[in-house]
Amino acid sequence: MTDLGILLPDADVWLRAFSRHDPDPLVVHRFAREAKARRIVLVGWVRQTLLARSRDDRQFSRLAWILSAWPDLNVCAADHEAAATTTRRLRGMGVPVAPWQALLWAAANRLGGAVWSRDASWIALVRHGCPLAH
Repeated sequence: MTDLGILLPDADVWLRAFSRHDPDPLVVHRFAREAKARRIVLVGWVRQTLLARSRDDRQFSRLAWILSAWPDLNVCAADHEAAATTTRRLRGMGVPVAPWQALLWAAANRLGGAVWSRDASWIALVRHGCPLAH
């Protein structure tokens, strides 16, 4: 775990934090602590990913209401340029990175924060400079 300030959780963390069927107690408790400290930032495409997974209108409305507590992080042109630079650098080394990962990474760097995920694809990016809290 890193203590860089702002945290940008990827969808896997949000799902573990809010799941009624398969919650991860460690994620739930840490998420609550970080949210209370106002360190959690939500990115628009993560909001969309979470809402798109809802099973019915009731679940969608409930989740939309919960997520409304977090305004969307504004991603700027400089973030896109930094993400493209990272993608090109990693591609040159044969390291796969999805465009949305590079963009979340760039936003985290701009904010002096970290991406929060437990996904193996993120963990593999740490050795290439990705600020990751896991």
